[in-house]
Amino acid sequence: MHDDVVGIVLAGGRSSRLTGLDLGAGGKAALDIGGEPCLSRVCRAVAAVVPRVIVVAAAGQPLPLLDDNVEIMRDTTPNAGPLAGIRDGLAYGTSRVPPPRWAFVASCDVPLLMPAVVRLLVNTARVSAARFVVPLVNGHPQVLAAVLACDLASSIAVLAAAGRGPRAVLDDLVAWQPEAVRFVAPEEMIAIDPHLDSFLDLDTPADLVRLESRGIPPSWP
Repeated sequence: MHDDVVGIVLAGGRSSRLTGLDLGAGGKAALDIGGEPCLSRVCRAVAAVVPRVIVVAAAGQPLPLLDDNVEIMRDTTPNAGPLAGIRDGLAYGTSRVPPPRWAFVASCDVPLLMPAVVRLLVNTARVSAARFVVPLVNGHPQVLAAVLACDLASSIAVLAAAGRGPRAVLDDLVAWQPEAVRFVAPEEMIAIDPHLDSFLDLDTPADLVRLESRGIPPSWP
């Protein structure tokens, strides 16, 4: 593994759209998927490719048992959204010398994330001049399963302070530095992830139904 990349997994979401389910204080991170917490599954997929994985969690949020090599940090700004979590993860992840050049960023709610997809995106960043490598699925940019250059940290901090989300980072780059964005088309990923399951995020009860259709029933307390 190369130490030019760090993994940042966001665990602090409030799961507000999973109505009718009592996920408890742990949120989607603790949701059991096929006998393993959702967060653990995502961290394991990222750790198969990236030597250092950082989980950004809400203050006081209980987390499932994770591998010893997973580092945990807490949000510095409660309920400020995923971009603030990315900001905090980048600040923590780049504090070592030498700092990594890239960060693979994922939300904790993509339990079918495949290491091969992580590897493809990281390698695409390494061989391109892009600062943001973003998969496209059904025409939608997957900004929370993507690779970004760590030198975007200052602009991310500005956008996070303004209450913006991760899509704002992409929109700004597309507007002002389009050559810095590398979209990864579905055709580039289908060979390793035929159904693009790596991007099946659990936002709504319907997503849980889709997950179960893949033969992996979720369960919760």
